[in-house]
Amino acid sequence: MDDFYQTLEASPDFRSVFDQNGFLPVPDDWFVLITDIVGSTKAIESGRYKDVNTAGGLTAIAVANVYGHMDFPFVFGGDGVSFLLPITYLFPIRSAIADTIGKVRAGFDLEMKAGIVPVQELYKHGAKLYLSKFEASTHYNQCSIYGDGLSLAESWIKSEEDESFLVRETEKITDADFTGFTCRWKDIPSEKGEVISLIIRPESTDYETSAKLISRVLNFIRTEFGEEEDYHPVATKQLFLDNGPNLKKEALAHSGGRKGIGYLFRLMKIWFERVAVDCFIRFKIPFRSFHYRLDRLKEYQVLSADFRKYDGTLKMVISGTKENRLALREYLDDLSHQEKILYGMHISNRSLMTCILKVGSSQEVHFVDGADGGFALAAKELKQKMKQKI
Repeated sequence: MDDFYQTLEASPDFRSVFDQNGFLPVPDDWFVLITDIVGSTKAIESGRYKDVNTAGGLTAIAVANVYGHMDFPFVFGGDGVSFLLPITYLFPIRSAIADTIGKVRAGFDLEMKAGIVPVQELYKHGAKLYLSKFEASTHYNQCSIYGDGLSLAESWIKSEEDESFLVRETEKITDADFTGFTCRWKDIPSEKGEVISLIIRPESTDYETSAKLISRVLNFIRTEFGEEEDYHPVATKQLFLDNGPNLKKEALAHSGGRKGIGYLFRLMKIWFERVAVDCFIRFKIPFRSFHYRLDRLKEYQVLSADFRKYDGTLKMVISGTKENRLALREYLDDLSHQEKILYGMHISNRSLMTCILKVGSSQEVHFVDGADGGFALAAKELKQKMKQKI
């Protein structure tokens, strides 16, 4: 059932995923792939949040280039990505991830852990795993994942009880292909003063109960923050091309983590493209590249921004005022006291964006996270609350 996900009917928007039971069970001949930056919290606290995001995003383009397109289920969590994939692609993807582990270490001095767990194994242990998708834009279908299968797979990988689940750097057969990975935007200031990185975990494992609860939260956000365009963390007038640091990270990723002639040529190419794009935007020159009109490049970033998702937890990056945030925290605290949810929240004044483009196609996704830690630090708060409850 390799085409299982492609043939799923896409919901028209994110909210509609929770208004109807559109989740279908993942085929038992698929596998879960989870990647994670080890010690990401420590790296973030030392100011390396962009390195962590970049390293996490590389796995998505490595898998996409094995797959040949981007219409497969994956969820970006700030310091790693979770995938659901058919068994047909197991060996080439395993090799690509093995190589990515080595290149992340060489280029960013970060340790990446990756593991692969067969869905069939999760089902044997009574876990559930369901999928749906919605049309985030004409260029990107985003998945939503329900069930306890992902959390069980993650616990097995992190515990290392069964080392056969782990992907080792020595398993590399061919090089990982990062073609389509770009990182060319400055951090994006919030127009309203704050950027909230939010993770909400429903306490109930029942789908209908969880779906209704998430719908309530989304309704509150709509009431307090406004429509999606009002709290979207990526605003075109706040988007500016980077002047150097992020361009160097992109060049380093494409040169295999080694500075040399290859790195310098890549950096020069990126700088040339950056200057050209800046001219197209500044002077409104309607030049086309693939599906892009480059003078409208900022609009594409907003359209396919991956700023809200569901993988058993609701993950959102929201722009708002301090008053909006205080009202949201009060509302979530009330749900927590009712033992309906646990949540983690991190506050910054800006967001950051890492871009994944499938070159030669119209498919793209722009991963959005809060600056200075975002999802990783929101997850830290959530985990602390989970420990306190035990």
